[in-house]
Amino acid sequence: MRERQKRFPLLGHIVVFCLIGLFAMSPVIWVALANAQQPGAQIGLTDLMAGWGVMGWLVMAPVALGPLLFLFWTAIFAIHLLVYFRRKGERP
Repeated sequence: MRERQKRFPLLGHIVVFCLIGLFAMSPVIWVALANAQQPGAQIGLTDLMAGWGVMGWLVMAPVALGPLLFLFWTAIFAIHLLVYFRRKGERP
């Protein structure tokens, strides 16, 4: 009897890509939520960084780390896809 072929876990990779996107856009989302709750003057990223003081680098860190994580996970996805097709005996 043939073994049941496992499907490629594409949904897991999509979830990770979405989480990376949310992480990278978290300062923008945070500012949008802060501006939606306060009428009047708009809050910018620099205001948010100044408000956090020394921890202001946390506001800009996701903007720099997000693309790096995206490239890293894209490489993992490509390697996983190649290994999957090699084990299956097909070419992508």
